[in-house]
Amino acid sequence: MLTERQKLILGAIVYQYTQTAHAVGSKKLQEQLNIKVSPATIRNEMAVLEEADLIRKLHTSAGRVPSVAGYRYYLDNLMISRSVSQNDIERLLTSLSGNFHEIDDFLDETAKRLSELTNCTALILKPPYVDLKISSFQLIPLEGRQLIAVLVTNYGKVTSQTFKLPQGLHADSLTNMVAYINAQMVGRPVKEVLTMMNSGELPIQLTREIQSPAAFLQLFGEVLAQSIEEHVHVGGRLNVLELTENRFDDLTKARRLLELLDSPQALRHLARSSGAGISIKVGSEIGEDLLDAYSVLSRHFSIGQQDQGIIILVGPVRMPYAQNALILNIFGQALTQKMLDYV
Repeated sequence: MLTERQKLILGAIVYQYTQTAHAVGSKKLQEQLNIKVSPATIRNEMAVLEEADLIRKLHTSAGRVPSVAGYRYYLDNLMISRSVSQNDIERLLTSLSGNFHEIDDFLDETAKRLSELTNCTALILKPPYVDLKISSFQLIPLEGRQLIAVLVTNYGKVTSQTFKLPQGLHADSLTNMVAYINAQMVGRPVKEVLTMMNSGELPIQLTREIQSPAAFLQLFGEVLAQSIEEHVHVGGRLNVLELTENRFDDLTKARRLLELLDSPQALRHLARSSGAGISIKVGSEIGEDLLDAYSVLSRHFSIGQQDQGIIILVGPVRMPYAQNALILNIFGQALTQKMLDYV
């Protein structure tokens, strides 16, 4: 059990180190703390904190820096978090008030802005769509024999893919197939239609009604599959290679880390949390060797009644936690409000 003075000293060391990146000595603490004790007394208290493994000494300095356990104690017991106001949310939404027709474009810009404000790598995952439905399907002619297939869903998501007409097949001959899909499949869940494609049920229906070329069926199936793929929206991707105290000399490890941050499944695992609000994991608490030199802050948000999406910050263990937690909280609440525009 720490005394009030020891808590004050630990909190001051965490604050000073996260602000300056320099080890904190007793004289500096005496200047900063509003307590009338000598540097010798402060050193004695620091020795107690060091014995408790809450701070540690750097070889190059007489000062002390927080240990991972010290950061954890600070986060659990000492950090003071300001609550988010509606003005905070409205200011952020105003700064993100571009003309974003697609939710993915908005989330890309949001991740970029979050990264800029925190100097961390920001990652956003939409909630998994459980009721994503087809709104329309079109084929748009391009130059030569090129077409672009465009699938629009009920959440405004647009998925497209280019397609080269095989020899002997004309764009006009696909009109009836597109019309059939729009007549029979609009309003149906994408996953249901994709299951019909994979099982052969829909190809059989199309072939029965219209002579459907295999290349067209393959194209439609690919566009359907792409529309439900999870995508990680990333801001400040390369920050993660610069923020660690141990710069990456191993390019293989750096590549593995970037691949990890592009994996929706891995990120959902990293951001798992048993409670609401912001989860903060430090170093080995994250449970991923590639992130032992980092901290991960995560928060959930929702789109209407959909399952939870996730917003994540990956940064150095030495970060301004209270400030970044507040910013993440503002972004999380703002996303929950803004997502209603896309429902």
